[in-house]
Amino acid sequence: LFLSLFPDFGLSLADVRLKNPAYPVELASTSSAVLSVDLASMLSDQIQVREISTEDFHANYYIDEEGNSIWSIAADSGAASAPDSDLPSASSSASSSSPDGQETGDVTGLSVERLRIANASIDIQDLSQGARYQIDNLTLDSRDTNIDGRPFSIDLQFDYENNGMSAAVPLAIRSEVVADINAGKLQLNDLQFSVTPMLVSGDVTINGFNFSPSYEGSISAAPFDVLVLLESLGMREGQQDLNFGVDTDKLLSFDMRFNGTDEQANIPAFNIEFAGANIESDAQIRLASDLAPLNVSYTVSAGALDLSPFFPESSGDEEPAPAAAPDSSETSPQLNEAAQYQPETELPVDLINSMTLLGEISIESITASGMQFEDVNIFTNVEDGLLDIEVTPISLLDGGLRSTVRLNTRSSTPELQISLTADNLNLVDLAPYLSRFNTLTGFLQLESTYTASGNTVESMLDTVSGNTAFSVSENSVDIGVIKQVFTAIAALSPTGEAIQQWPDVMRFGDMSGYVLLEQGLESKQDVKLRMDNFDITGSGQIDLEAQSFAYDMLFTVLGAPHPQTIPVNELYHNVSWPVDCSAAFAEEVNRYCRPDFTQVREIFTQIGSNALRNELQETITDQVPDELQDAARGLLRSILN
Repeated sequence: LFLSLFPDFGLSLADVRLKNPAYPVELASTSSAVLSVDLASMLSDQIQVREISTEDFHANYYIDEEGNSIWSIAADSGAASAPDSDLPSASSSASSSSPDGQETGDVTGLSVERLRIANASIDIQDLSQGARYQIDNLTLDSRDTNIDGRPFSIDLQFDYENNGMSAAVPLAIRSEVVADINAGKLQLNDLQFSVTPMLVSGDVTINGFNFSPSYEGSISAAPFDVLVLLESLGMREGQQDLNFGVDTDKLLSFDMRFNGTDEQANIPAFNIEFAGANIESDAQIRLASDLAPLNVSYTVSAGALDLSPFFPESSGDEEPAPAAAPDSSETSPQLNEAAQYQPETELPVDLINSMTLLGEISIESITASGMQFEDVNIFTNVEDGLLDIEVTPISLLDGGLRSTVRLNTRSSTPELQISLTADNLNLVDLAPYLSRFNTLTGFLQLESTYTASGNTVESMLDTVSGNTAFSVSENSVDIGVIKQVFTAIAALSPTGEAIQQWPDVMRFGDMSGYVLLEQGLESKQDVKLRMDNFDITGSGQIDLEAQSFAYDMLFTVLGAPHPQTIPVNELYHNVSWPVDCSAAFAEEVNRYCRPDFTQVREIFTQIGSNALRNELQETITDQVPDELQDAARGLLRSILN
């Protein structure tokens, strides 16, 4: 501790630590803190502070599993120091002395010649929410800071980390500030906010914050690479870019004007230049009051968006490169520990129940890797705890696609309903994007309806139930897998079948089926596919983590009256052949399915016995006298059984 009285009042502290006796964790600490004040100014109405500075300041904000903060006792004791809660504070007394709520006198002036914070850090940990945030290397520098209306500059820089990010994100804020406390006005001129590679600049003015606050301003950002920004924020892994220089197709720029009061906020113009199109939007926000909930309305319109640069084409033969392991040396060990626990993603139930929303998104077209969505119109509505999203018919692949989504948050467990309809999607145009569709052509009709319930995204995925029904008209199908399975089956047949004479590609008058799903994406599913006289039914599961599937199927060639598109011996009509379909998604299609040979042999044995029995029955009927037929049949049963 060092104390000086003349010519300035000065206080210098070293190795300062602040603790709550109830917790082992320090509230705050600093290696040094300096305060210097012009002594004469303390006797006037203009206090002049020469310097406020700290070195290596660190603060902890810690909340335990029960939601208790290490700062809570200090707050409680502060409240306890004023036991008579009915006594008005000084500020409230001052404001209430004026009938119109405006201030009755000027506030004492205050200026700080030098405000400096060097190498500060803040650690925020909330165990009740599983959240961890950290601010490091914080520096703040400002000269002639005042509340008298004289302009001064402020420069703030720090590194930000969140729950195990692979690297800290450097952020910086700079501005020329004009603060006039007596006029109730604050101006941020030449405001700059930077995070690599984005630089946002603008101006903000706040008026009347002493009695009736209002604000207005504008901000803009010069073109920046979206992917590089996502990498900086830890939302995308860094990748080696083979293109040198700036890729203009991936640049985004924006400008926005806004204004508002303590009751509402308006964004009359928010324009974005991105993906070769201009995106125009506006929004109005009326804040919640005692009589009405939060109310939001918005519109978004855009031209032709080309997102192809963000979906680079790759050869289907290429295997994805393994993701690079994060460099643990660059990540705080405490953050790594926090990252091991990732809480489930909560649905915004409270927000949906406390607001009304009406909005519309209209986009001329969206192109991604050659696939084009035209006439995209999305309507959103939130009212009385119901979120409704409607996607009107979108032109896609020579057909149309439409969908509705409803999230009901009125009950204790939110319920989700999703429907999707596809009309006449040309599978030929879809094949380049889904390689597994290159064995099928035609026009797809599809109806899907699914429901789910839960308070988190994860619980919703675990309870998804519903069905998808589909059909393909004007189709042609590569039946290579079917031929392969039946060739293997025919190898065990005592009579043999000419499976290889089947054509490789067939057309079916009826090609339709369905998928039934209950209790989650990875739960047991029932599937069915009918192609004229060929029927596939079965059940199984998908393992999303292992990127694989496993289904127990039955392949059946039906007899009359079904069209005999796939020809087999009548002896094998309506016989269900067990087939094991299990493989990794990345496997070749011809390795997806194989017969269960043990059961196939048993079926052939049973078919042979049935054929012999039928032949002997016919012989008995044709050649044995009527009075002896019952005895002959009894003898036959005893022999065959």
